[in-house]
Order: sequence, then structure tokens, then C-alpha cells
Amino acid sequence: MADMPIRSALRDASPSLAEQIDSLCEEWLGTLRASLDEAPQRFRPKQLNDPIWGTIELHPREVALLDSRMLQRMRGVRQLGLAQLVFPGASHDRLEHIMGVVGAVDRMADALERQVARRNGEFKRDQNGEMIPGVDEDERATLRLAAMFHDLGHGPFSHALEPVLELTSPLDSTARDGGEWRRELQGASALLSKRYSLNSRPATSEVIAVMIVTSEPVTELLRSGAFRLGNLDAIEVQERIIACIIGGVAGPGVTHLSTVISGQVDADRLDFLQRDAHHSGLEIGFDTERLLSKLEILQIRDSNLESADPSMRQRIASAKNNVIHQVGIAASGYGSFEQMLIGRTFLYDRLYHHHKVRAAEAMAQRMLLVAERDRGRRFDLAEIFLSVGDDTFLRLVAGEITHPKLNLSSAPASALAKGILERDLLHRAFAFRGRFIAAPPGLGAENADANRHAQWKEVVKRLDGLHARYDLGAEIYALARDITEVLSSADIDRAEMEVMAQALEETGPEQIIVDLPGRKAGAIRILARYPDGSLKLPEFSFNPQKWADAYDLQKRTGYVFCARTVLPVVALASRIAFLRRFGIVMAKDADAYIKAGQTIDTAWLKGLIAAGLIDVDTSALLTSERHSLLRVRAEDLAVPDAWLAEDPDFASRMAGQLNRHLKGGLMAAGRDALTKTLEALWRFVDGWYVGPRTTSELASEAELQKLLTEHLRVTLQVDEGTEVAGGELDLLVERQVLIENKYHGTAANPDKVGKGAGAQGRRYGLALSSQLVVVAAARRMTVKGPVPAKTKAVIVKAISDDNDNRVEIRIDLPFGAKLPSREHG
Repeated sequence: MADMPIRSALRDASPSLAEQIDSLCEEWLGTLRASLDEAPQRFRPKQLNDPIWGTIELHPREVALLDSRMLQRMRGVRQLGLAQLVFPGASHDRLEHIMGVVGAVDRMADALERQVARRNGEFKRDQNGEMIPGVDEDERATLRLAAMFHDLGHGPFSHALEPVLELTSPLDSTARDGGEWRRELQGASALLSKRYSLNSRPATSEVIAVMIVTSEPVTELLRSGAFRLGNLDAIEVQERIIACIIGGVAGPGVTHLSTVISGQVDADRLDFLQRDAHHSGLEIGFDTERLLSKLEILQIRDSNLESADPSMRQRIASAKNNVIHQVGIAASGYGSFEQMLIGRTFLYDRLYHHHKVRAAEAMAQRMLLVAERDRGRRFDLAEIFLSVGDDTFLRLVAGEITHPKLNLSSAPASALAKGILERDLLHRAFAFRGRFIAAPPGLGAENADANRHAQWKEVVKRLDGLHARYDLGAEIYALARDITEVLSSADIDRAEMEVMAQALEETGPEQIIVDLPGRKAGAIRILARYPDGSLKLPEFSFNPQKWADAYDLQKRTGYVFCARTVLPVVALASRIAFLRRFGIVMAKDADAYIKAGQTIDTAWLKGLIAAGLIDVDTSALLTSERHSLLRVRAEDLAVPDAWLAEDPDFASRMAGQLNRHLKGGLMAAGRDALTKTLEALWRFVDGWYVGPRTTSELASEAELQKLLTEHLRVTLQVDEGTEVAGGELDLLVERQVLIENKYHGTAANPDKVGKGAGAQGRRYGLALSSQLVVVAAARRMTVKGPVPAKTKAVIVKAISDDNDNRVEIRIDLPFGAKLPSREHG
């Protein structure tokens, strides 16, 4: 596979995808090929007037391609998805952008040619060094073709569609899958990433564009006389176009100009930043002409490269004359480059991630998913890539018009489509952002930020993908239904609850959507040439990577969207769900970002507590105290050094298990109590192992409780035998940690000793708002069984599958060994 031509490798690795794309391209290009055969002279050069680049000249083969259905289907596929619902001018489409990239390619090629001529003139005067390659006509023609192909992988709603295409399994497990070509998409992306040594996988739209270029109909087109480029054959042209689309710097077809279409200063970015800003009415103000004038083709040697990039060093070592060339920038162009980066961030903040734009795009994604679910099978690529614009596609789903190639019947999908068409968009019920995560009191600024950062990373990780967000939305919907039922039964705001219950029934779980925008910023990798001739990464007045990290924590915002009629109950359900699942509460700053009320009705909370839907601590965390939970750190477990000598990973492993099962962490009082309790318990276990307990008899559970109680009371507050929740608990330590003692007088597997103790402790914990249950499980040893090492005698496990932020720590206490025990301490 590694030596196979990239076209063959891609098509062999994704046969179903290749077959579907071949069929589409045959349909799109059939009339073009016929026209070229009959009258190739009919295609003449044309000039287009463009609001960004002025006059753009197209060559005959480009006019032929532009007039094909392959390009014309991009008319009406909006560049910014559904942003025109918020920014009315932002209705420009992908076809306009594609033509703009052709114009930008010409400007970049002209600028690079000027720089190459100047630099080569300097080399001649110095009589030193070899010539820098320029931009010949074949290269320029290839780049222009790549510009015309680079965005053809987009379907309705542009980037909003990509997460739907990336799902390799259906929303409903009962639906017929039909997603083989989606799995092949993932494989093709991985193959491209490997063959071109990319730092990240190509986007789904880029992979589809590459597969279009490698299709049989496009291959035949490139073999025709009208599309011949100098001495390059069709396969060479294909490979160069592929390298341009994915921005390859090494691999099949890569040249010194491959990043002109997709790089860090590329024609695609130069066009869409200006075009999007122009049409949305948002001024970003960076100097495009100066940036273009500072672009260069760098001559990179081991001697002038001041970079630790090992892959580039390897490429230099294997290159002819140990020299490679690629597009870079002069150091004097930093200011313009910085302006571009800042402008891009501004557009993400104000335009691409605008909350109403996010709501509309989330509705479109959900619409497609539930349409697939309700018809019982997934979409074929041909059904998604209909030659219709975004609005027409919405009307098809809404049931207002029909199409012979798309058969749909889904009331929830239709309702979402109509909501978008009529701009009846869902509203913000809950906002979540790293900066909003409330910190427990007394942590200090540095520790609070560290806790907040760790929790935000966990949220982002666990909400990665539409499936995870759909599941959380369904959980919020179920909670909202429970809340309205409980409060209505308790006669609390009965009329309001009945109205919201009816609205929830009518809208369904499909219209509660959890949305989190992706992180787009990446590391800066473009090289800059300094006046002394050295090549290194640009030196900015800010650190782009740290700025991207700060943006992720400070500005990147997720939302829970719902219908206006159910905002109050969904807002409350969202807060409860995020606390249960992630152990976080949003601080009051988040209230300014939502449409729901900024306060929670205390009568509602009292009604939910009375019904057992939430506990007192949950109510406090959601209202007056407004702080989140703490993640457990290894140092919080107070593990003795002797234990760590036996197993150095014990503390970190146990902390990881606790955090996983606690769904986010502990309340501050709970974490302090955990540390104190475990510190005392480790001493108790040490004494148990060092003394005669492992070989002597233990009469009963009462004797175990007596021993443990006496030990703990030396340093801790211990309540014993308190009646609660219809039972009598064993021990409550520091009012936070429940200890259940269990005894088995015959030889037993430690996992079976007091198997239900954790669940019993959970019942008490719900009543006492305790998150921690320790089960001290004494069990008689077998004759042949070794005394387990102390670090192997501790097990952390979930108490139940109810996702209620409670955990069991089980400690095995062996006794009655018939053989002499071995010291493991």
C-alpha cells in the first residue's frame, strides 16, 4: 500500500465511497465531456467581476469546468452555512468563494514570482547559491485547477454538515446502518494523513474533494486534450491537485507551491476572511497587499534552519543537494500576518460562533440525524449531494416540495427544517464555558484556574461528537419531564408546569440540543526569513498557541438550545445534568449569556428535594453557593510512601478512577474529608497487615466495626449507628464519608464480601448528601490463597449506573490465614 500510487491506494481503501463518487461525477460531468468532444472551441476565456479581487480571468478549460454541473451545484450552497439568518448580507455561496480562490491564487503567484526574481537576482550578484524555483505556467495552471476543486466536497450547510458525515454509526441502533462509505471516509482521511505526513487529519470535505479528483470521470476529463497541462500527464496533475487540497509538504505530487491552496497563508484563507467579513459587514482590517508582498519561496538548508522540526531535517537530508523549497514569509511581514490571525479570531468570535448561527447549524445537524433515524436507514452520498441549494434542501425536509432522489417522512425533522426556514430558532437555556466554571471557595486564584482548566478539558473530551451531545440532550429532556411532573403533582406553579409539560411533549427530545463549537486554532508552522538569512518560526508580539489556549478557556462557549416555551425547565434540567455528569456548575457570569431566568425559583428546588429528585447539596450548589466540584488529585489520597514504593502508580491510578466514577469531582468538604479518612484508613490497614490480624480469627462484623471505630475516633469525628433512610448506617466520618463494614466468616472471593454494601451506602448517601462510600470487607483467607499486597486490596468502583456522582472504595481485610502470612508492607 505504501508504494501504491495515491489514487489507487485511496480507491482500493474506500471502494464504496469511490463507487458513489464516480456515479455522482458521471452525472455532473456527462454534458461537459460531450461538449468538449463536439465543440471544444466553444469555451472561450471569460472575465468575472468580483467584490474582493476585482477582475478574475478564467481560461477556456476553467470556463468549461465552471459551466459543468459539478461546479454549478455549488451555487446556493452558502459559504457560511446558515449565518445569513443573523447577518443578512452573508448569503454568498461556495461558487463565489471558489472563483475568489482562483483570483487569490493568481495574486499569490504574481507576488511569489516578483520575490523569486528579486532573490535570484541577488544570488547572481553575489555569485553564490543556486536559483530558487519560480511559478511556471504548468504550476500556475495546476494551482488554479486545485482552487476550482478544493471546495467541491462541501454539501448543504457547508461545514455544519461535516460532523453528520463523520458519524460512522446511526443515531438509533435499531436503524439500518448503511454507513460503510462513512467508515471509508475515516480510513481515507487516515491514509492521506500518513502518506502526506500531515500534523492533523484532513477535514471530511477535503477528503471528499480528493475523492472527486481521483474519480474515473475526472480522470478521463484530465486526460482530454483541453485539460492537458504541458508535459504533465493526468495522474501527475491529480497528485498535485490532491497535495494542494490537503496542504501537503511531503508526499505524492507535492511541490514547493502545494501550500498555496491550503497552508497557513493560503489563497483559501486570504479569500474567505475578506469575503466573509465583507458580506457580514464585520470589518477585520488586515493589509492583504502587504502580506502578499512579503510572501517568499524559501530555500531551506540544514545550515540556515533554526527549527527543531525533525521531519523537516529528514526531508532536507533526503532532498537533492540537501535543499528543499516551500512558501514562507519575510520577517518584515509579521505585522500583516498577525493582523490576519487576529482577524480570523475576531470572525470566529463574532460571526462563526455567534450563538444564533450556532443554534441554526445545530438544528440543521439534528434535522439530518433524526431524518435518517426516522426513515430507518442512513443517507447515501447522492442523497446529500443533490444539485440543490441550502434553502431548497430545507424545503425538501420540511415536506414543502419533493425530489425523486430523496424520500423523507419525519415529523421531528420537518419541524426543525420549518423552524430554520421561518427563523424560529431555538433559544439558549444554558451556557457553558471554561471561564464560567465556578470554583469552590478558598482555593486561591491559581488552584481555581487549574481546577477549572482540568474540568473544562473533561467536558470537551466527553462532548466530542454528535452522539455524546444527543445523549446529554436526551438526559436533559428526561430530567425536564420529571421536573414538570414532580412540581405539577406537588401543586407548585401547576398551570405553568402543565403548559411546559405539554410543550415538551410536542417538541420532543429532538429540540433540546447540546452544542459545542470545535477548536480551530493550531500551532504556527510557517517559516520566516530573517535579514541574516536564517529561517525560523515567526516572533510575534503574542504567543499564538497560548492565545489559542486562552481563547479555548475564556471565549469558546457551548449552549443547550431549546424552544422558548420550555426555557425555564430546560435551564434547570441542564444545570442539574451538568452537575451530575461533570461535577460542574456555571458561575453567575454565565447567566448573561442565556435567555432563561437568572435565578432559580426556590419553591421549585424545595419541591424537587421533597420528591427526592435532587438533594440539599445539589440545591445549594445550584443557587446560593454557586460553586463546582473539585477533581481528586493523587496528593489528596495521602498514600504512605511505603505503599508507593510497592506500587509507584497507586495514587495516580486511584485518583483517576475516582475522578472517572465521580463524573467530575467532590465538594470541597468532601475532598478534605476524603484525605483525612484515607490517611487514617491507611494506618489501620498497615496495622492490620503488620500485626496478627491476617492470621488470627475475627469473630464478627461487630468486632470489625469496634476495631475500626476506635481507630478512627482518635483523630476524626465519627458518628455510629445513625438511623437514616429507613436503616442504620455503620459509620459516618467527618459528616462526609460513609463506612459500611462487612464480614464473611468462610473463605470467599473478596468481591463477593458484602456485595450490596455500596448500594446500601448509596441509599444512606442520598439522604445525607454523601458522595463517598467506603466498604471495609473482612473475609476469611483460603488455605492456599496468598495475603494480597496492600495496594492490591483497594478497589474503586461505581456504585450504580445512575450517574449520580457517588463512588465506592472497597478495602479488602483478610483474616484467618492458615499459613504464615508474608509481610507486604
